Amino acid sequence: MTFDVLKLLEQEGYIKGGEDNLVHAEKAFFAARVMKWIRGKAQTDPEFNLTAYLTMLMYYKTGMAELKFSEDGDNIFYKMINPDKEVQDLVDSLIKSSRKDATKKLIDKIEEDGEQTDDEDPEDS
Repeated sequence: MTFDVLKLLEQEGYIKGGEDNLVHAEKAFFAARVMKWIRGKAQTDPEFNLTAYLTMLMYYKTGMAELKFSEDGDNIFYKMINPDKEVQDLVDSLIKSSRKDATKKLIDKIEEDGEQTDDEDPEDS
């Protein structure tokens, strides 16, 4: 299995098409370097925290964090741009996700139990 960084960058939103064959890839080159670094570390270090580094990369993509390599290229430094906003966004995301989960469970329950009558309130279920 080959590792196609360009395809992954496009799928993850680092490379976006624009008008007149213009391509927006502001963070793509650095993200590609980080992805290759993460891949190398994950393959050589069984204790490597892949989830943490992928999360940092996502925060970099969304502009919530800055990333940079150490001078020797062996480490990545991570700095939140606005930690209070990041925490609030994370909480908002979790709340939104839990609402979607609750809605899906309600729909699944309704489908399992049969159709809901008009006088039943889904909030009471």
